[in-house]
Amino acid sequence: MKKIIIIYLFLQASFSFSQSLSQLIAKGDSCLNLKNTNSAIQYYTQAINLAPKNSICLYKRGKIYVEYGFYNEAIQDLYYVSLLRIAQKDEVLESTFYLLGECYSKLNQQEKAIEKYSNAIMLNPKNSMFYRARFDSYLKLMKYKEALEDLKRHKKYTNSKSEYYFLTGEYNLAIKNYSKSYTYYTKAILLEPSKDLFYLQRGKLFTIQDKYEDAILNFSKAIELDSENDEALLQRGLAYHRVNNILAGCSDFRRAAYLGNDDARVMLEAHCPH
Repeated sequence: MKKIIIIYLFLQASFSFSQSLSQLIAKGDSCLNLKNTNSAIQYYTQAINLAPKNSICLYKRGKIYVEYGFYNEAIQDLYYVSLLRIAQKDEVLESTFYLLGECYSKLNQQEKAIEKYSNAIMLNPKNSMFYRARFDSYLKLMKYKEALEDLKRHKKYTNSKSEYYFLTGEYNLAIKNYSKSYTYYTKAILLEPSKDLFYLQRGKLFTIQDKYEDAILNFSKAIELDSENDEALLQRGLAYHRVNNILAGCSDFRRAAYLGNDDARVMLEAHCPH
């Protein structure tokens, strides 16, 4: 009889545990759907405290950390997820490797980023996004041969011609073939004129060539498409300063700094009267 009671109590505790765990996950998911990410993190953290090896909760929390720039915290969660799911070789695992690559890339640890992107590619060799990400890291390391190979693979698997043109523009910008870079950025813009990133990068190309008025027009278009594009605001501010429009430049630095751009904050303090 005593043994039966112990088994009953164990089963009851297990049921209560699983119920509270599932409730916490459901609450976290609900908050995430409502874009209440702070509360989502709290619920996922409580769930992880109950079940430290719950890879889905760790993955979801890690993904939020990536989105908000907490890359070291994200790496801790996502690395553990990769260990827990290594035998499953599923979509969660390949996405985990990709997100780890993104974290290392943002922390400017490009060799580690390439390693993680390569892991993702091994699991899904037809995902163009993985090749694009690794391409970016190769460019930052000035490994142009490897970058070009990934560009070709990206072209093979992507459905977006405008993205391929844009990346070809990036490649030619890196190797300083400015005329080709302009051609491909423009091709990308003609296919997808609502993409602020395309104008931003073409504006940077004009800046490199000291064509500041053209650069300003492109940065302005990027800002028109996304008023919170802090990088475009920073770059336009720099271009304004180059043509001696200090007032407009400082206004852009101020807006970019307000949006969290650290480089704009430095420029504001160094070059703009308070």
